[in-house]
Amino acid sequence: MARDTAILRVTGFVQGVGFRYTTKHVAYKYDISGTVKNLDDGSVEIHAIAEEENLNKFIDAIKKGPSPGCRIEHVYIYKGAPVVDRKTFDIVY
Repeated sequence: MARDTAILRVTGFVQGVGFRYTTKHVAYKYDISGTVKNLDDGSVEIHAIAEEENLNKFIDAIKKGPSPGCRIEHVYIYKGAPVVDRKTFDIVY
C-alpha cells in the first residue's frame, strides 16, 4: 500500500510536559515512522509517514493532545510534504 506523509507543527503548551515521549508511543500504536522534535519557538514539529488511515488516526490523536499536561493551541498540517523515509519513529534532540 502507498504511504502518505505529513509534517505537523503543534503550538501551545507542548514542551516540558512529556509531549514528545507520548507522541512516540502514539506513533508506535499507529505504525508511524518519522521524527518529533522541539523547536526554539516553543512549538513541536512532527514528521510522519504511514498508510493513509493510520496517518489520519495519528493526526487525530495529536490534535487531542497525547500528553495529559499539554495544551494544544493549533496543529498546522502539511500533508504530502517531503519527509525522509525511516523505519522507526524517533525523538530528535
